[in-house]
Amino acid sequence: MTEFAGWDMPLQYEGVVTEHRAVRNQAGVFDVSHLGKLRLGGPSARTALERALTADLATLEAGRAAYGFVLQDDGGCLDDVFVYRLGESQWLVVPNAANVAVVKNALRAAGATEVEDAWDRWAILALQGPSSTAAFESVWPSRGVSELRLHAWRTVEELGADGFVARTGYTGERGYELYIAWAQAEAAFERLLDAGCTPVGLGARDTLRLEMGYALHGHELGPEINPLEAGLGWAIAWNQPFRGREALLAVRGSGPSRSLFGVRCSSPGVPRRGCEVIAGDDVVGEVTSGNFSPTVGTGIALALGPAPAPEPGAEVAIKIRGRLIEGAIAKPPFIERALTKSNK
Repeated sequence: MTEFAGWDMPLQYEGVVTEHRAVRNQAGVFDVSHLGKLRLGGPSARTALERALTADLATLEAGRAAYGFVLQDDGGCLDDVFVYRLGESQWLVVPNAANVAVVKNALRAAGATEVEDAWDRWAILALQGPSSTAAFESVWPSRGVSELRLHAWRTVEELGADGFVARTGYTGERGYELYIAWAQAEAAFERLLDAGCTPVGLGARDTLRLEMGYALHGHELGPEINPLEAGLGWAIAWNQPFRGREALLAVRGSGPSRSLFGVRCSSPGVPRRGCEVIAGDDVVGEVTSGNFSPTVGTGIALALGPAPAPEPGAEVAIKIRGRLIEGAIAKPPFIERALTKSNK
């Protein structure tokens, strides 16, 4: 167990590599109930969300979700969030656990008058892996989850009052996030374990997302890093009047001064945040996230450096405690999964 954003969280159960491989090859289940849950309602909700978030809400129907950012005036990222449209005027915003208050304040500043901190309404279990659909249907049969498109959700009565399952996740595998009434959560977790799912902790959650090149707030995103520098311009609805829009338009016009890139190590060593990335005699970036990849079998890293980033394949080294680990520039994701090609 470890402390994380004020929560006691499982770092690992059987071990990071075992849990990582279970998600890549079968199915794993994470307890991610630490994530924030802010429920909005009322006539001002839609307008406030468009002022506070970059997510495209114009075509977001009930039963769908979208990814976006909460920005400050200069375009720096206060948090990245998912927003679910629950009904005509009901919405759910899911921020990172450490940023719930920041996002709540941003929503209120944007004009939201009905913001409920719904942390105690749901527990959240993330069921991820190529066998996730079979595992879900073995516990809750005939609920149609196999038909869910990416970023879609549907209610499931067995998950309790307001319970639903969403086709979302943070691993690169087909999977679901189950929003479960607290009273049913423990039993649901145990039933998934009985169905053959492996319990997975924060350690493997990080290696799984890193293999896919997914950004983590506080690493690849933050108040000093805007979404365009992180290569996430696809999550910006430019026609919405969100806070920070003018600053990002200026960045888009001139081009980001920094860019995010990947490094795949070719010699032993595990890169860590803050390590320098060196090409020849020049420092070309700094590692934002690094770890050992159980799938690739070597160290991998995301790094931020001056734009343009070095070309994929270019030889570099990562400086770790005074020694150099050889590697090459790689374009994330570091592995190829079915999700990257056909998960619509």
